Amino acid sequence: MDITRKAEYAISILLELAQTGPDYVPSREVGKRQGIPQNLVPQLVSILSREGWIDALRGPRGGVRLAVDPATITLASVIEAIEGPIMVSRCLVQQGKSCPNQTKCPLRNVWAEAQRKVLEVLGDTSIADLVRAQRELAND
Repeated sequence: MDITRKAEYAISILLELAQTGPDYVPSREVGKRQGIPQNLVPQLVSILSREGWIDALRGPRGGVRLAVDPATITLASVIEAIEGPIMVSRCLVQQGKSCPNQTKCPLRNVWAEAQRKVLEVLGDTSIADLVRAQRELAND
């Protein structure tokens, strides 16, 4: 499993907006501060907006802002919105066929447990949790 930079950038945008407050911020500014390639920013904003997590306003006073409570946005949901389902191993995903070794494979249970734990950690961590963690790191 590889969580891509694109998913990390999306999380960074949400984290920044959660810290910015209710005002609209130009998306290019957010992208610049977070080191996101400018060609990716509109694509990510579009996805995050479609998910209902951010509001985007065009025009001279436009920009983006968080549209929901950051505690309601989990890392798992952001990663899945950007990348699709999170999976530790393809072995766990059945696409019309089951693996002929499924009942005899000693790895299947290991992958299933790893999958459960990854989803638990990512599903239990919200953007609000990251805001708190960043504040704590800044105070150290």
